Amino acid sequence: AYEIASCLVGSEMCIRDRVTIANTGETFEVNGKINLLQAAKNAGIEWPCECKSGGCGTCRAVLKEGKVKELSDFAYTLDGDMLDQGYILACQSSLKSDIVVEVDKNQTSIAQMKKAG
Repeated sequence: AYEIASCLVGSEMCIRDRVTIANTGETFEVNGKINLLQAAKNAGIEWPCECKSGGCGTCRAVLKEGKVKELSDFAYTLDGDMLDQGYILACQSSLKSDIVVEVDKNQTSIAQMKKAG
């Protein structure tokens, strides 16, 4: 079997980058310019989320390898310690390369985490 390349340079239909979730072993590809969270959902990957606008922090992940572009400032939601640890917001990240992340599939919003902590 062979695969026909139906992708043009600069096309949003191109498979751009691969995501590996280090702590689960799951991998998926990101097509076009969609954000990391939407790409995961499109691939059938379970990923915690609530607001999808970057306000709650539930979709946070630790970026272990690779680069992402912030679609909005992560510091609006994530505190300095989280940023220092490499946290990103999946709903506000587009990929600039293949990436490796860690995601706690049972995490809650940052507000709920602070109340519990």
